[in-house]
Amino acid sequence: MEKGRGKPPFLAGLGGFRALAALAVLAGHALAWLTPLPRHPFLAIPAARLTQAGLSGFFVLSGFVLFYTHAPRPDAPAFSAKRFALARLARIYPVYLLLLLAHLGLAVLREPGFFTRFPGEVLAHATLVQTWFFAPEAPSLFPIGWAVSTEVFFYLLFPLLLRPVSALATRRAALVTATCALGTAVCADAWIAASWPALFARVAAAHPVFADHATDLAGLFFQWLTYTAPYLRLPEFLCGMATARLFLLGARPPAWLGPAAGAGLCLLAFTPFPHGSFFLSVLANNALYAPCLAAVCLGLAARAPAWAGARPVRAFAGASLSVYLLQPLTLEPWQALLRLLPDTWPAVCGIGMAATVVTGLLLSRFVEAPAARRILGRHRPKP
Repeated sequence: MEKGRGKPPFLAGLGGFRALAALAVLAGHALAWLTPLPRHPFLAIPAARLTQAGLSGFFVLSGFVLFYTHAPRPDAPAFSAKRFALARLARIYPVYLLLLLAHLGLAVLREPGFFTRFPGEVLAHATLVQTWFFAPEAPSLFPIGWAVSTEVFFYLLFPLLLRPVSALATRRAALVTATCALGTAVCADAWIAASWPALFARVAAAHPVFADHATDLAGLFFQWLTYTAPYLRLPEFLCGMATARLFLLGARPPAWLGPAAGAGLCLLAFTPFPHGSFFLSVLANNALYAPCLAAVCLGLAARAPAWAGARPVRAFAGASLSVYLLQPLTLEPWQALLRLLPDTWPAVCGIGMAATVVTGLLLSRFVEAPAARRILGRHRPKP
């Protein structure tokens, strides 16, 4: 978001927010994949919560940034869905496709007939619609790519949401919209928790191949319905858009709001839920963290701290997509070292995270950014 005709001022605080979200996801995955959790069960909760909160942060931030960038302005050209789609495609697809091909290559090495056995799975991943439907029979080709598929769903809806959110004329209306969006998610979560036996019975009947593996099917369906499918994640995106509208209407939160919301996130990340609270387990998979995240995002947008503008933070934030998509390839190989030296898990986690960051920065610099510039350069309107 460079300064220029029709472009809003750059907000360094949003880069800081992106860096924090990316770090939370990376730390959560490192804890989950590179620690002997059976020997250290106290790590299980922060590992799951850091990942959940970080990904929720990306969805809130995506709504905020897209609305902040494309909201109607007197000196800006009219919104073009075509230009928007091209910019989003240039930003995410080259690096996604490269790593998808890497995962496809690994899948073919493990199972030479993978491509011919599961052509629908390959096609769904290539077209970024793999999370839009529940297909438990097919193996997951690129598990971590689900977040990109969910983002693409948001991108398709963004042109439809832009006008009504832009029409919110007061801060109260924007705040109510954000609250209602998250309230919708909470109500949906409550309904899922109350209706789970009936829901799962229908799913089990539709997938008889899992007749002897009902527990596995339940886990897959729960993860898809409440976490990876875009439908229950949409309220987070809409909350981010409404928060950006609130910001553009002049809302400047008190200085204590951001730190207080951050403290609330830390409390949620490390506090065990009451035993047997199925509703909270559902809620944690989507909207639980969004109110605090929206408050932190608004606070950082209004008052960017000095660290948010530091060069390493900006570089890490800019490479967050590459860092995220690389994690299975750069973290999981260190599991071999963990098996040999289980007591060195803190060092193994640190090494794995460092390797992921360095590789992600290189991938962003030499693949992600140049590919985006080339695609956009070829389609730049002539003067």
